Amino acid sequence: MTKPNLNIEMLTPERVDELWDWLEPLLTASCNSNEIGSDDITSGDIYCLAQTDQCVIFALSNNGMPECVIAVQFHLANGKKGADLIAMAGKNLSKFRDAFWESILDWLRANECMFLDAYGTERLAKHYIKRFGFTKSCAYVRMIL
Repeated sequence: MTKPNLNIEMLTPERVDELWDWLEPLLTASCNSNEIGSDDITSGDIYCLAQTDQCVIFALSNNGMPECVIAVQFHLANGKKGADLIAMAGKNLSKFRDAFWESILDWLRANECMFLDAYGTERLAKHYIKRFGFTKSCAYVRMIL
């Protein structure tokens, strides 16, 4: 899908390879944005998930230059299909949200997802609710054993 000067691309494994030098630092920044996420997932994990069709990476470009990345992974919760927003990073996220967020949500619905989850710091949770339309949040605490 394309808007004036803006483009969204669902990356194939080959495109992930082509864009990896650009994707890796953004995905790393996203994974490290909260202490629980940094324990659970790395950019390398997302790379492996994308190469094995276990997650989808969307690259958002402005004038042909990639600026944002969003990675989504499907999952089941008590037999209901959902998706996790496992990474989101880049610049001009609001511009891309305005242009493409509803299309991404429509794509998730077309893939029979009943919900989209995102995990992050309390600041990110407020951002997701205010700017991306999430309607529920909670805080997780964890003890590393």
